[in-house]
Amino acid sequence: MKQILVAVDEHAHAEQIVESAIELAQGISAKIILMYVVEGPPPENYRDTHGDALPEHYYEDEFERSVGPLVDVVEKAGITCEPLAGSGDPVKEILRVAKSKGVNYIVMGTRELRGLGRLRAIGSVSRNVIEKSTIPVVAVP
Repeated sequence: MKQILVAVDEHAHAEQIVESAIELAQGISAKIILMYVVEGPPPENYRDTHGDALPEHYYEDEFERSVGPLVDVVEKAGITCEPLAGSGDPVKEILRVAKSKGVNYIVMGTRELRGLGRLRAIGSVSRNVIEKSTIPVVAVP
């Protein structure tokens, strides 16, 4: 089965990215791997609902809070969805997961990659993934 890695964050644009990925997945009969990468370690005062401060819980909690509802959107569209919370450098994590899972496409947003915004976007995640990926990247404006 073909697989699409969809990288999102908590930005309002995430729903549009997921909708575009759903269209692609329906067109090629693919599964969606919905990924959110949390940069940096958990805050020092972090405690999950059980009162512990395990880093893996922090990343799962951030995923659920930020993009968990998007999993429902994918599944309601009849697409198999694998949610995946990551941590660390988003560019490295997206490319690592894409390669290790053998995905066919990466879908992500491209905020500010047009006009003068391109100058400000030199360090953007989407721009760096597009430039470094050996897997086709679908950029959602």
